[in-house]
Amino acid sequence: MNDFLDDYEPYEEPARRPRPVKRRKKKKKRGAGALPVLILLLPVIAALCCLCVLLYRRIPQPATLLPGIWEREEDVSPTVRENARSWIDGAAMGYQVRLSDRIGHLPVGISLSLQGTDYSIRVDDSSYIDAETTARKALADAVLELIGIRIKASGKELPEGLDVNSLFQEALSLTPEEYLKLHGPELMPPLTDLKDRYEDSGRFHTEEEILSFEDGSSFSYAVNEHLLILDAGKLPGADTPAAQYIYSRVSSGDTVTSPSGRLPLVLTAHAAKNHKIVENLPARVKNGGESLTVKSINYEYSNNRYLSLRDLAMLLDGSERAFSLSVSSEGITIDSPGSYSPVGGENIPFYASPDTPYSTADLKANSMTFNGQNVKYYTFIGKNPEGKTDCFINLLDFALLFDLDLSMQGGTLVIDTGAPFRVDLEDLTSSGFYDEMRGAIVGDATTGEIFAGHRQNLAIPIASTTKLMSYAVIMDAVAAGEIGIHDPVTISANAALLSQGQDRMIPMEEGTVTDVTELLHGMLIASSNECALALAEYVSGSESAFVERMRRKAADIGLSEETTFYNCNGLPVFADAVSTAKMQNHMSAEDMFKLCMHILNVYPQITEITSKKEYPMTSFHMDIKTTNALLYNEPEVIGLKTGTTNMAGSCLVSVMRTADDAGNPHDLVAVVLGAEDNTVRFTSSEILLRYAKGVIRDGQASVSVPGTETIPTDAEGIVRAVLALCQ
Repeated sequence: MNDFLDDYEPYEEPARRPRPVKRRKKKKKRGAGALPVLILLLPVIAALCCLCVLLYRRIPQPATLLPGIWEREEDVSPTVRENARSWIDGAAMGYQVRLSDRIGHLPVGISLSLQGTDYSIRVDDSSYIDAETTARKALADAVLELIGIRIKASGKELPEGLDVNSLFQEALSLTPEEYLKLHGPELMPPLTDLKDRYEDSGRFHTEEEILSFEDGSSFSYAVNEHLLILDAGKLPGADTPAAQYIYSRVSSGDTVTSPSGRLPLVLTAHAAKNHKIVENLPARVKNGGESLTVKSINYEYSNNRYLSLRDLAMLLDGSERAFSLSVSSEGITIDSPGSYSPVGGENIPFYASPDTPYSTADLKANSMTFNGQNVKYYTFIGKNPEGKTDCFINLLDFALLFDLDLSMQGGTLVIDTGAPFRVDLEDLTSSGFYDEMRGAIVGDATTGEIFAGHRQNLAIPIASTTKLMSYAVIMDAVAAGEIGIHDPVTISANAALLSQGQDRMIPMEEGTVTDVTELLHGMLIASSNECALALAEYVSGSESAFVERMRRKAADIGLSEETTFYNCNGLPVFADAVSTAKMQNHMSAEDMFKLCMHILNVYPQITEITSKKEYPMTSFHMDIKTTNALLYNEPEVIGLKTGTTNMAGSCLVSVMRTADDAGNPHDLVAVVLGAEDNTVRFTSSEILLRYAKGVIRDGQASVSVPGTETIPTDAEGIVRAVLALCQ
């Protein structure tokens, strides 16, 4: 670098020849004058050019005036499907009828036209009528499909020589299309609404492939000899944007469819310890007889009375409600009407003699027969002051068993032998009837009418009443032909393992072969968790896949979002995590009522199982017995399901089949969730069913049965009218 600097010589610029000063000044003046003028003129020139272009484009061109009438089809299939779906879903299993298959591919559309530069949008009335006829025919086909599914699901058969269509006409005296035209739902948007929506007028002009309307809307367009296509816009008067509107000129002949009581008694809580308070209760028969002493045991709490049956028999002896009684340590036998034979000690107060001991065994379901039939009530077996074996029965259970109207008047029990048991639900409610349960509802599943409820919208654990939803899913699989009701089922390792746990009901071994029918009996009668699991695995391959079907089923029949399922049987579930807690299936009493309505309407054969008190499980070499005591206590009760866990408490879903004065059958459903114990769930359910029966008997509720009225107008009524002719 230093050597380079030493050799460096500075550069010297050569001298330049001076130019004439006068010439240089002249050129400078010429350039300075022209440039500013040019700069000033350029905007004016550009503006004039733009104006010329705009004026040219404003000149009407024959190719873009869009002359003639331009027409398109307005597709109303989505509206038809929605209206048909909301109507047909009123019938159980309506969701299984695929309306999209019947309506989605049909030209259910109405013609709209746009004419000339001065445009006018019009709805064609005749095309509306044609579309309505097409939609009604599609719904008629769907109704026939639904009836076929319901016939299969209910286990009935078509009368010989008749198909579903002819059966419909025999039941309702009209073809399905005719019937739906007269009494069916509104499928199409009303014509007046469509005209209000679409009929409009104005002017349009074209501008750089943009079709502009005076209302401010605009569309890009393409036009040729036959078609006008409007993209990504909204017609004047239309409510929703369209991806593409296609019009065809009518004159060309080308049409393009657009793609577009009285018994103020309270069920009292039962504590764990066995504490009994004795009481000498005055009692008399209304309008006759003197007051006698009836020995009473107040179990755990005052006024939770268990009365001496011998004292009551003596009190009623000679009246129209007299009964005979036999009591021993083996059980109790009652016959009514009958005559009571005293054994001594009746109506003698407790401790009348200091030397007379008093003792009873524990409260339990002692063997009891009433008029030759086994009944299930919790009673005490003990001794009266004379040392004779006696039975003490709950005051409320006595009223239910003998169907007597009882009341407490000034501390005296008054028995009205001429009146049946009646429930004043308002009095019961005000005195705390519902305090021992977390949710309850009672109503008529035949008509859908709710008679009474208590926190019926609260979603709470439901324990083994879960198995009702499992039954519905299983029977859906049977109705769909996925499985057969008599299919063989091999017990899996999972089901066998569950049968070894503390919640086992039926011991099982892996590899044992049974069938669907036997497992259904075990699931519903004995509340077998292992039977439910075996069925879930057979239907869906795994319990988790089956639970997904349970969830979809809940949505299909309109249960609330609070209804939650984790398993097929209602047992507590722990998540697979370090920190976890018990999770249980949840449902509200109202949702349970809806589920029962669905099952009783679609799969009424469930009661053929749930009404059985015993069943032989031959594959497992054992007999099972029902867990529902009401099957013994109420002759008209035909099911449905019990459930118990620590969190859920004692639950019961019960059904009583009775008839009104006109002979119309009614399925009365009582749901009791979260009761404190077995006594409460059975007694409270029996009271609710008696109340519902009284409502029907006294005509306090609507007794019209869908499907039996002259003109059923709902889908369920139509289906029932047709099914009534099946065998």
